[in-house]
Amino acid sequence: MTTTTARTPYQACADAGAKFDDALKAIGIQADPSTVKVTERDGMRLHRVVPPQLTPSQTARVTGYLKGARS
Repeated sequence: MTTTTARTPYQACADAGAKFDDALKAIGIQADPSTVKVTERDGMRLHRVVPPQLTPSQTARVTGYLKGARS
């Protein structure tokens, strides 16, 4: 019998951040890894991915790839 383990919201965000980091590396951008920020509001925990801070030239490069992907 196999047991399925549900992913936590933290793990889901960490996985999404890792995929984002891999995508940046695939287009040749070296940056700090993404992190997961956890905040609490009204008794609820909120998890979100915090991408790395990119330089203006890195941002322009990502923008170029995204514009190319849209067309």
